[in-house]
Amino acid sequence: MAYERIKTVKGREYRYLVTGTRNGTKVVQKVLKYLGPVQRVNNVQRKKGGGPKPTVFARKITDAERSELQTASRSNDVFARERAKTILLSSEGKNTKDICSLIGKEKRSVLAAIHAFNEKGIACLAQVKRSGRKPVFTLEQRAKIVQTLNTDPRSLGLNFTTWSLHKLHDYVVKNGFVTSISIEQLRQILLHGNKKFKKSRKWCYSNDPEFAKKNSLSTS
Repeated sequence: MAYERIKTVKGREYRYLVTGTRNGTKVVQKVLKYLGPVQRVNNVQRKKGGGPKPTVFARKITDAERSELQTASRSNDVFARERAKTILLSSEGKNTKDICSLIGKEKRSVLAAIHAFNEKGIACLAQVKRSGRKPVFTLEQRAKIVQTLNTDPRSLGLNFTTWSLHKLHDYVVKNGFVTSISIEQLRQILLHGNKKFKKSRKWCYSNDPEFAKKNSLSTS
């Protein structure tokens, strides 16, 4: 037997048509159909079973908020300026599509600005700093790479005297310091560690008995 059930999602109530079957002492419910929200969203009731989503508008703006939004719409802060314009246009009854055309922003950005204002108010004009991407390599891995650069290659059983990016790359991967690393990532790790490669010096030799004398004259 099918019956209606109300489920709360993010503070809003929605109606579903469900059916229940008994499995021993438990009743297993199965959703048959979505019937729509219990309360109207933005004063627009969606049709049962779907239909176009209602247009999202900014909530009612107070006089103090309007004054701050108008000031922010002329600000040098691009983020605050565009958000303020979006909210002001939405308060005038402009739909999302019209706002996108007027300010040249994507629908996602426009909706994000409206939702943020409805939840936070004027505080939504301040851009939240993101923590950024987490470091790919641990501090221990970085320290091993820098330590390797400070080590004489010959003491590690290698047949060269100075490191290069490619030689260091091959060594740290081969010895399991990291599973994989690009040359640019390796460069950045050394850059943050204030490490630079020593330039290799080229020597010239000759069988000429007077080579040392001639060489000293040419370099003087």
